[in-house]
Amino acid sequence: MPVKRRLSRAESKAATRERILDAAEVAFAAEGFGGASLDRIADAAGLTRGAIYSSFEDKADLFGAVLDRRLERRSREIGDAIAGAAGASGFVDVLRSADWAQGGSRDAMRWSMLYDEYRLFALRNPAARKRLARHERLERDRYVEAIRHFNAELGQEPPIDERLGGAILLALDHGLHRQHRIDPEDVPARAFADAIDFLFRAAMALGGRRTR
Repeated sequence: MPVKRRLSRAESKAATRERILDAAEVAFAAEGFGGASLDRIADAAGLTRGAIYSSFEDKADLFGAVLDRRLERRSREIGDAIAGAAGASGFVDVLRSADWAQGGSRDAMRWSMLYDEYRLFALRNPAARKRLARHERLERDRYVEAIRHFNAELGQEPPIDERLGGAILLALDHGLHRQHRIDPEDVPARAFADAIDFLFRAAMALGGRRTR
């Protein structure tokens, strides 16, 4: 029987950090940012509250790290969707698909609500606001990459400044999903995909290309 290699100090610290993040993600999703307790998160991770403070400054820092990890996962999912799509129209088809729309829809709604809760906290807390600004800039980067990818595929220059385009797509993403949560009868789940489709077609028209 092979001898199990002992983890280095850095590896042990990284593993502990992941345990904390796993427990915190479940707690935040279930109880909200304000309701989640560091003591309960520590208990769920099988650690002490002190172990959390050895990796994170406070609850806001822990939540920011959880948010970052979820963003990384989401970015990979969207990157895979872009890479595997047959052009811009194919990407829109992916966004409209049942698998994409239902992929953790309940989880997505909980986290969208949690994001709004954290945003209110960040507006009153300079450190949290700085963290959230960095997070949203990364989200805009994701959309800028999509704009570059599909315009390169079409062989045309973007008809709008890329950063502004990224900000518009992020606003549509957050805004339309928020409206859907409030009034799903008037704003369907596919509203974001429909908006992206419209913008792709407008970009092709402005770029002198006919829609296909």
